[in-house]
This record gives sequence, C-alpha cells and structure tokens, in this order.
Amino acid sequence: MEMFVGGAWVDITDPYVMVRDDSGNIAINRGMRDEGGATEQGAAVFPLKNQDGRFSPRNPMGVYYGQLSRNTPVRISVPNGNGGKSYRLWGDGSEWPTSWEPSGTDVWTDISINGPLRRVAQGPTPERSVIYNAITNPQPTGLVAYWPCEDASGSTSLASALTSGSAMTWSGVPTLASYSGFAASDPLPDITTASLSGSVPAYDDPSATQVRFLAYIPAAGLSDGKVLCAIDQVDYSFGSTQFFELYYSTTDANNSLSLRACASDGSDLGTWLSHTLDVRGRLLYVSVELQESGTSITRTIRLRDVPTGRTYTVSDTETLTQLTRVTRVQFGPKSRSANGGSNSSSYLPGVAIGHVTVENAITAIDALGVRLNPIGETAGRRMQRLCGEAGLAFDWVGDLDDTVAMGAQARQNLLAQLQECALADGGLLYENTATLGIGYRTRASLYNQDPVLTLDYPSGQLAQIPTPVEDDRYIQNKITVTVNGVSGTYEETSGTLGTALPPAGVGTYGQDYTLNLASSDTPTLRDQAAWRVHLGTVDEARFPQISVNLAHPSITPAMRRAILGMRLGDRVQITNPPTWLPPDTVDQLVLGMSETISHFEHRITFNCAPASPYSYIGYLDTTARIDTDGSQLLTATGTTDTSIDIVPTSDPSMLWTTDPTDFPFDVRAGGEVMRVTAIAPKVSDTFARTTSSGWGTADTGQAWSTSGGSATDYSTNGSAGVHSLGTVNVSRYTVLPASAADVDLRVEVATSALATGGPQYAQLVARYADGSNNYSARLTFTTTQTLTLGLQKRVGGVQSDLVSSTVAGTHAAGTAFTIRVQVWGSTLRAKAWQTGTAEPPWQVQTTDSSLTAAGSVGVRSVLDSANTNTLPVTFSYDNFQVTSAQTFTVTRSINGVVKAHTAGEPVSLAYPTILAL
Repeated sequence: MEMFVGGAWVDITDPYVMVRDDSGNIAINRGMRDEGGATEQGAAVFPLKNQDGRFSPRNPMGVYYGQLSRNTPVRISVPNGNGGKSYRLWGDGSEWPTSWEPSGTDVWTDISINGPLRRVAQGPTPERSVIYNAITNPQPTGLVAYWPCEDASGSTSLASALTSGSAMTWSGVPTLASYSGFAASDPLPDITTASLSGSVPAYDDPSATQVRFLAYIPAAGLSDGKVLCAIDQVDYSFGSTQFFELYYSTTDANNSLSLRACASDGSDLGTWLSHTLDVRGRLLYVSVELQESGTSITRTIRLRDVPTGRTYTVSDTETLTQLTRVTRVQFGPKSRSANGGSNSSSYLPGVAIGHVTVENAITAIDALGVRLNPIGETAGRRMQRLCGEAGLAFDWVGDLDDTVAMGAQARQNLLAQLQECALADGGLLYENTATLGIGYRTRASLYNQDPVLTLDYPSGQLAQIPTPVEDDRYIQNKITVTVNGVSGTYEETSGTLGTALPPAGVGTYGQDYTLNLASSDTPTLRDQAAWRVHLGTVDEARFPQISVNLAHPSITPAMRRAILGMRLGDRVQITNPPTWLPPDTVDQLVLGMSETISHFEHRITFNCAPASPYSYIGYLDTTARIDTDGSQLLTATGTTDTSIDIVPTSDPSMLWTTDPTDFPFDVRAGGEVMRVTAIAPKVSDTFARTTSSGWGTADTGQAWSTSGGSATDYSTNGSAGVHSLGTVNVSRYTVLPASAADVDLRVEVATSALATGGPQYAQLVARYADGSNNYSARLTFTTTQTLTLGLQKRVGGVQSDLVSSTVAGTHAAGTAFTIRVQVWGSTLRAKAWQTGTAEPPWQVQTTDSSLTAAGSVGVRSVLDSANTNTLPVTFSYDNFQVTSAQTFTVTRSINGVVKAHTAGEPVSLAYPTILAL
C-alpha cells in the first residue's frame, strides 16, 4: 500500500499494513455491489499499525504530522505477474480513527479509503450556466467586458461577470429571465420595451475589437432600420469612427443584419456591410469583428446558428481610421446614424439578448465548443468534458462518439451529470484504478465481447459454488421512456417473461424512465424502451457472484494476470457446469468486484449479470440473423434423428433461409441446441427423371398418384412432369400426401399451344381428398392469350368460384408461369406471374372453412369443353415445392443435451441477432 505524503508516494506496506496481531486483511469493494443497480464508490477498510502515532493526523510527534488529511491519496496494489503492479483501488483516505487496547501495546488506525465517486457525490451544484462557465473558465486574455444577462426577475440592472466591470443598465422596462430558448443559458431578458446600455472599463487601444452576444429575433422580424447593437469607441479625431451600428434591414439586407460605421455627427464613413442570412426566428450567436489591417479595417459579421452549429460569414475591408477602445455597447437604442431612417426608434419587439462579451482580440467563433449548445453532445464526450472541467482524470472503454446524443445540460452536481449520461447510454460508470479518476464503459463496448476469463468448474478454479438465482428481481417487460414531456412505451406481450398472465407469461412488470436525450421523436423513445425491455426479459438464471482465489494452485499465471486485469463490463465464463444445472456455459458480465487480501489468500468475487443481452448484437445487414415469428416441429423427433421437419406457427411466409452461404447456424428446441447445415422444402420435385404412365417419386421421396384420363397421360421427361390431354373437360390430377393442412406451395407450368375455342386451365390444389373435394388456385389461359387467376373449391363434387382477377402476362406456347397458393386456416390466397420475372404481391384472397383436413397437394390440368385445340395439348410442370414445411439437416446435441422432441415443440434461433440500440 502506498500513501501520498510530502509530495511523494510512500510505501507503507511493511511494517504497517496487515501486521497488527498478524491476522489482518484488506477488504476492497468497487463497482456495483451484489444485487445493486448502479456503480457505487469504491471502498476499502483495514488497520494500520500505529504505535508511533504516525497515522494520527493531529499528533505533533507523528512522523507524518501536518501531512495527512481527510483526503490523503492512497493506492492499493498487488504484483501483476509481469514485474509490475496491479492497482486494486486508488482513492482518498477519508477516515483515520485511532484505537488501542488498555495497555497501549496495541495501537492501530482503521483507515477508510474511498474512491473518487465519494468526493464527486459531495460536490456542489454549479452556480452558473453552461455558457457562463464556458466564457469565464478559462477566461480569455482579451476579455474586457462580459454581461451574462441571466439576472433574476426583480433585478435592477444586469450584473457584470468581471470584477472590473460595471452593470449594464436600461431605459424602459425589460422582462428579465423570460426567454429560455438557448439550452446552454439560464433565461435571458426580453427587450421588447427596453434598451440596454453597458459601459466598458478603460483599456489600451486595441488593434482588434470583437463584440459577441446571443440573440433571438422573432419569426415576425423587425422594422427596417432597428438597431440590434451599437458599439461606441473613443473618438479618435474629427470625422473618424465613433460608433458602429449593427441593424436589422429589409432594404440594405433581406431580413438580415447590416453594419455601418458612423462619425460623431452620425454621418456614414463608408459602404455598409450587409449579411444575407435571414435571421427571423433563429437562435443566433452574433459576432462583430473589427481588425486593423495597415491603414484599413477588416470588418466581419459572423452569425452562428446555435442549434445547427453552422456559421454564416460576410466580410469586407474599409479604409477607416484606426480602432480605439470600446467605451459602450447598447442593444435596442435609437439609431444615431444620419441614414437611420424613419423606423430607427428604440426597442426591439420580441428580441432576447444575452452573454454579451467585448474583447480586444479576434477568437474563433467556435471557441466555446459544444458548451454553446450542449444538445446533441454524445454522452461519452459530455462525461469526458465534465470531468476535464472539474480537473478530474477521465478514462474510457469504447468509442465515446458511439454513445447516445444528450439533451441540454441541466444544472446539477457532477455525479448527477455523469449518472444521467450513463443512464441515457446504458453503459457503466467506474472508478479508475490506474489513477485517481473516473471512467466510463460505453454500452456499445459491451457488445459481442470475447470472454476475458474462462473458468472450468470441474478443475476447482472457483473459490465458492456459483449459485444460480431464478427470481423476478430484474424483470421489466413494459417500459415507458419520457424525454422532454414526450413518452414512448414498449411492451413484451409474448414469451415466458411477457406481460400475459401466468402461465403464458409473468404479468406486467413496468418502470418509467425519464431520460435526457437530444431527440424526443417516437422511434427514439420506443427504441430506448425496447432495449430496456430486452435487458429486463433475459430468460435465464443469474449468477450474482463468481469467486476465485488467486492463491489456489489451479489458477495458472496466465489466469492470474487475466483476473487481475478484469475491468467492469468484462465477460467471464464457467464451462462444464455440474449435471444438475443446464449444460450451457455460464456466461456473465462483471459489474462489480469485492476483494479480500490476507497474508495467505487473495480472493476476488465478481458481481455479475448475464452476458446474453449484450451478445449477438448487430444491425440489419447481410450478417444479421433474425428469428422467424414462430416455428415448431412438424413431427416428433428421436434422440439421433439428423433431419427434422419445421413449419411456421403464424405467418406461412416467414420461412427459414435456404441460401447455402447462410449455413451453419444453431437452433434451439426444448433446451437442445442443434447445428443446422442445410434447409430444403419438405416437398420438392424438379422432375429430373424419365418415367411413363405416372410421375414416379418426388426428389424428396414422396410418391405421386394420378387421377383422371388414362395412365399414358402421365409422364416425366427429365425436366418436367407432363399431363397429356387428349380429351376436353376431363381432369388430370397428380398429387402426393401433404404433411399438414396449412400449406404454402408453388409450381411452374407451361402448355404446348395457344388456347383456341375455349380456355386451358392449370391448377395448384391443396387439401385434396379426391377430385370432388379440394381447394385450388386456377390459372386460365384464354383464347385471347390473357391470364386470369381464381380461387376455387370443390365440395361434394360441386365446384364454386370464390374469387378471381386478371393478372399480368401474355400466354404463349412453351412460356412458363409460376402459380403460388397459400391455404392457412380459413385464409386462401394466390398469385401468378411469368417465371423469371419479379414475384408480385398476392392477387386474390378470400376465406373459406369448408375443407379443414390435410389431404394431399398437387396439380390439375383440364381443357374447357369449348376448347378446339388440336389434341393432345400437353401441360408441363416443374419445380413443384411445398415451402411451408421445411426439412433441416442438423448436427444434434451441440450443447450436450440429448433428448427426443414432440410434434409442435417450438424451434427458434439459439443465438438470434439483437438489434443494437
């Protein structure tokens, strides 16, 4: 242990630390405590041997008399395994109570060390606004006058912020502390019925003059010629410039500002410098800059739009006499220019003015940085800035620019400011152990980490049994986020931790958050609420404490270095948990640490929370793995089956990828993780075979059966399944068994000739019991080569047309068209399009509940009774698929779970991509 005494670090370990009765220990806590919700101040308590009184701050005979205080810096370290030190706590010695036993043989001081958060928590609330502090700390060397204009209602003048300055006075009646449009400032005066005047203390004649101020000019604008600001300087000689007027103009400028130089008699001394920016309704930081350049003066007007940060500049050079010191600035005075015009009366209706500075040097318009308008400053950068302004070292993990955009900076103490930023971004505030300072770990830096420490349970690398906790302490499934009075809510209604009442869910667990964000638009608020619900619906056990003993022989030197290097937010895993726990690796994030250091042991307990909410974080790009809306096993699966059949549970279009480049990935069913290496439709046929008197067996193993006509009407030719129609008004069916009543199927079809006399019909059938009972999507090839698509049902031999529509395309012999139909519950819908073109939206849709059994699926061909084509007409079918049922090829028991599964068991991605906040 080291103590900063007399301007140097002094090692007091030997003979003062852990030597009292030879059984002392050092106990250290930092980060979040067990079951805590926020980072707390680090703390350590241990006895120091104090027989000679050196650790008694008020003992004149003590060696360190006069050198110890309540916040003497103290740091605790252990060897890091690389020849250096690993600091465990760097803080202030805040308490020094001295104790002794009656004989006086044993005298000790129980020193209490606290991390810097303790001191920060006790810091005062800022007395002044953000922009006030920005202007005065550090104070520019050329600043000769500054009026903040933040004076409270009832004040009799506007005080100077400089000890050498005098107050700004007024004529008329300003409305003080009434305008709050500038986020960095306290409310400013409205000078609708007042003129302001501020005298500038004497200073040496400058070579440059700069006057800056905040100004709001109402959307309605002002009368032409109204003087916004007048700048008086010492009269150099007769006919030289005595004052400058910055005035609002609709003639010299288009609803903007112009600058003129006038002699004492009001005569103009040169051309006017006119701006082009329409200033109406804007929050402006106005800068009038005058710089001597030889025998001339360069004049500049800069208008910085405060909310956007854009600066608009005009400049010119005029041959005028040299600059002299400024004696006075005025706002809203009557014009003294001979060209002031009839509308040059005093007062500025609706105008607010504040933070007026006069300087004898030109500085950058962005010199105040983000403190001119903190709205939009990222949480990380604000924390960095605030700590810098407080003279406190700041450290970070992650990209400070990749944190949320903050709102205005409220007037509150430093700790409250830091906690507000951490809450908004969702990262971790921490105390630096390498120096006396504060740190921040960004939320994004917690994403997708590799584990820093991996502990093997059977190897005895744990100092105590890690106890899983299953409770509702941190459940949050309905959250409302409010920003600037606007609220957005996100609710998780489904799943085991959803808001549904048990047993479907757990009921509603809600919390409201008020955040300070730059944006209060609805998507931002819902995203914030959804992220917090994501964190609050982690469906797994917590392992609040994971402990290790660095003195245990199972801890290798590499593991020791990793343990000592652990930071808040790092990831720790326990592999091979005992069989009575789930087989998955215990995966946690470190939120806090408690340590006990004795002569024989160094125990570290990590306070943890599940790492899974921060794993597999991504964006909607080509690498994202987004789960379906719901899938389940179609049939029961044994313990060793490597093919499983999956069907969607809600939207039949929500199918799993079949792109080979997407494999492999893992799915979870009944707690077992399986690795998927391929997915194909449950039923698929490309007809790459040659058969006669039937269609044989589909590529996926199902046997086709036929109905209607003669056996020779059915064949496959190596590329298609063929119906040969030698008669009109006689159906040819080819079907195979369906595994479910709800199906999504498609096929490509072409005919050998254009229809003459009457139409040709190609149909895709579902829930087929027989030729008298089925649903179908019928594509009609008409004698005019147009296409019609309809949904039909046949029940008890009676055919009913349910709905139909003309579809795009022109029939031609040999041209293939794709038909797709979905039968899902009582909903029927279909579409058709020329093969090779873009798939259109659904074209026909209806509901019907006449047929509910699974039956078979397949195709039907028939010629209208009026058809006069030369016979036979052939119908060629290809690429028949039932896509709603998919067959997964899997590797079983990836996580060690070996079990059978029943039909209907839910199947989901084992590790779906979670969209980043």
